[in-house]
Amino acid sequence: MHVANKIKTTPNKGEKSSSQYALRTISCKISPNMKSLLTLTRNINNFYFGEFLTNTCLPFICQNCQVGLISSSVLAHLINYPDVFTITKETVTLSHTLTNVQERNDALQQVLLDLRAKDSFVALRGWRSECYEIKQQFSSPVLFKMERSATPLFGVRQYGVHINGYVRHSTMGLAIWLQRRASTKQTWPGVLDSFVGGGLAEGVGVLETAVKEAGEEANVPEDLAGRMKPAGSVSFFHQSERGIHPNTEFVFDLEVPETFQPSNNDGEVDDWMLVPVDQVVDIITSQDFKITSAAVALDWLIRQGLVTVDKEPDLPEVVELLHLPLHNLYRKEVVEGGVL
Repeated sequence: MHVANKIKTTPNKGEKSSSQYALRTISCKISPNMKSLLTLTRNINNFYFGEFLTNTCLPFICQNCQVGLISSSVLAHLINYPDVFTITKETVTLSHTLTNVQERNDALQQVLLDLRAKDSFVALRGWRSECYEIKQQFSSPVLFKMERSATPLFGVRQYGVHINGYVRHSTMGLAIWLQRRASTKQTWPGVLDSFVGGGLAEGVGVLETAVKEAGEEANVPEDLAGRMKPAGSVSFFHQSERGIHPNTEFVFDLEVPETFQPSNNDGEVDDWMLVPVDQVVDIITSQDFKITSAAVALDWLIRQGLVTVDKEPDLPEVVELLHLPLHNLYRKEVVEGGVL
């Protein structure tokens, strides 16, 4: 099978931007293996099937409610900050002496800066100077904010947006745009990823983030971005070398015209690939695709009716593992005498 792809190339000095794209044909072997989708979704949720079910992490508590999970490797460092963390055999609690959001923000920031200066964790080498808002639930008031690169260390829930950019192509049929992440990215450098994706930063709404990321990552005009259709969310419990990722990704679908050619404005994308739908499973189950983004692509395939129970007998479990109930997995509360 031959797949037509629009690949971003580096223009020679003086060339116009219109020459940044070359249409080329590559040869791909198709060997669809729907059974691998169950393996894929289990691997996306490797933390859930590993340390979560074996209870090897301690709940991270703020204002008597669980907001995260602390692994033993992180715990070994947090014991050095007794003014900020109260640690027992059952929990790690953000000190009750920190009585408001700003006090918690300041105390955590000082801890993280110290850990960064000591090069204590790989995750902090990717310092972003961008914060996530930490809440008990997505609809709850903010309890504190945290440097984005540090959130996996504390197992706090993280939120983001992903856009499926697809084309009803005159010769390729239904196809989806994928990006190749820049080799300079702090996380998952150089691998294939969703058309557009980004974290939900402090003070920025879901739709606002989607429109902003579409413009920055793929140069999608605002009038075209305005045609995005919300498609719910996916959620998963992943673990990487950087820590724990209890992520919820808000999903949007955007049909773009055949003439649209994405280009990057923020330096975070190296090139682009337009992929016919019958190639997507092979790509998202490969080592060349960002594993957590595979949940978004697979969800899109299922909603398009391209992955069915006839093709994937384990579809019920696959769908469950694309929508892990993270809010209900973080239900521990501190009461007098212990943890519920």
